[in-house]
Amino acid sequence: MDRGWYFRFFLVSCVAALALYLLYPSYYYYAEATEEERNDNAKFCAALPKGMPCKKFNLGLDLQGGVHLVMGVQVEKAVEQRADRLAEAMRDSMKEKKLAFSRVDRPRNTATIVLTLAPETDNESVEKFLRKDFSILKVAKRADKVFTLEIIEDEVKGVQDNAVDQAIKTIRNRADKLGVNEPVIARRGASAVLIQLPGVKDPERAIDIIGRTAQLEFKIVDAEATAVFDDVKNEELPQDTKREEYTFDGPGGKRIREVFFELPEGAKEKIIELLTPKIASNREIGFGPVQQAGGQEKVGRLRTFLLYNRPGITGDYLSNAQVQQNPDMPSDYYVTMSFDQKGARIFEKLTEEHVRQHMAIVLDGKVNSAPVIQEKIGGGTARITLGRGGNSQARFQEAKDLTLVLKAGALPAPVEVLEKRQVGRTLGQDAVKNGALAFFVGTLMVLMFMLIYYRQSGVLANMALLLNIPLILAAMAMFEATLSLPGMAGIVLTIGMAVDANVIIFERMREELRIGKTVRAAVDSGYDKAWSTIFDSNVTTLITGVVLMQYGSGPVRGFAVTLNVGILCSMFTAIVATRVVYDLLNAKRALKSLGI
Repeated sequence: MDRGWYFRFFLVSCVAALALYLLYPSYYYYAEATEEERNDNAKFCAALPKGMPCKKFNLGLDLQGGVHLVMGVQVEKAVEQRADRLAEAMRDSMKEKKLAFSRVDRPRNTATIVLTLAPETDNESVEKFLRKDFSILKVAKRADKVFTLEIIEDEVKGVQDNAVDQAIKTIRNRADKLGVNEPVIARRGASAVLIQLPGVKDPERAIDIIGRTAQLEFKIVDAEATAVFDDVKNEELPQDTKREEYTFDGPGGKRIREVFFELPEGAKEKIIELLTPKIASNREIGFGPVQQAGGQEKVGRLRTFLLYNRPGITGDYLSNAQVQQNPDMPSDYYVTMSFDQKGARIFEKLTEEHVRQHMAIVLDGKVNSAPVIQEKIGGGTARITLGRGGNSQARFQEAKDLTLVLKAGALPAPVEVLEKRQVGRTLGQDAVKNGALAFFVGTLMVLMFMLIYYRQSGVLANMALLLNIPLILAAMAMFEATLSLPGMAGIVLTIGMAVDANVIIFERMREELRIGKTVRAAVDSGYDKAWSTIFDSNVTTLITGVVLMQYGSGPVRGFAVTLNVGILCSMFTAIVATRVVYDLLNAKRALKSLGI
């Protein structure tokens, strides 16, 4: 008698016990946990018995509900930003090579660069310079000393593709920081991103965090140049717009007078149209909140800032962001930011060069605040204020969300919601009910077939099949995998495949009995001879499943995960678990016939 059955019996017992151990947290979460425990992972973990792993399998969007989004990346903005960087590089390069020019402009809302040469500069030398150092630009129009340049098509396509790829990466980082288990984030078409967030209870907050551009810039305010706004006539201003002025001690003790306008939010476009022709090409109009006494903001009102359009430093250099609370006012929260080593040097130099000037902190195109630089700031730290008053908890949540998007990185271009759909619990429950019905009907039919066709041996195969299901779910819980409708289809398919190994073994046993072997010899020979066939057939299916899991996404990946886990579990139950029962009966000399 082969004494190896002791080890097999011990192994099967341990695996079955481990499966129950791993499945309990999932059972508790979906059957007994309160709503509060489901929403707070720390409370869920604390509610489990001591020593129990805080791991469970997750339900996909189609089973538990959540948020389904399709977001379009505004790739044309990424191309415009590329043109901005090229224009800045061109200015620096022409200065370095002593090629005189009057100005290098990047007209708003276009991806073109307009280069205006000085009268003494030779056109031919500039063309040679452009071909050598800026080969990704082409001359679209030429008029005497003015060159209109465009980015070549291959480069435009590369910038657009990179913007979408980077957006996917950033969105995935943000979804991870939101605590969403196995979100589906994939490219759809040329410039859209599919986002599925299972289990998200607050879709508006999720959309705000996922879709926020989070482009952080520090720009110097050119308060002195706002004197040109004195020429704006009051009758030209939009309705309910007021002209204001503010004086302060600027660099060298010089008294600076700043002219600005306070306006309703709806008048922004009109003010931009009115003021832009009066300012230099390297300046822009910015808007920020109107501060009242006590630090509170005027609701629905904005004020203008005249900014250098080139940022002194951007959020690309951030290394950390944290929520802080004002000890003097508990309802006042703000976000502190730290720059990396290179960013700290840039920030220190920027503040040293602009002492006694305002520096605007611009987040997603809106001036958050514009404090005066009192002195050089070393250490590379700054803060974003969130105003005062109002709901303290809402302020704290706003600060948390802001740190989340700053840590995850800025999107390379703005995004817009093209499709928004919230999958509710009702749809999820219907899907679970229908999937469970298919699962039980499929399982029952397989059990009945094995029982009728193989009789007593069919009972063993059915026992192995019933053990197979909790093993699959336990493995998914251990790896915190997501179970979706396609995943349930994979389990149903695995059930049909699970008995296939036993069918091969039983047919081998029949052949051995026909040639006159004893029951014990038929069992041993049946398992030994069937092994290679079972292994080959399952490995080929497993290879296909691994490829689907590696390169598939969404439903395809969900199906592949359960299929692969099911194949491994079915091989264990069919070959090891059923063999243990035969060995146990043989050991007690109770096996007189196989009944197949």
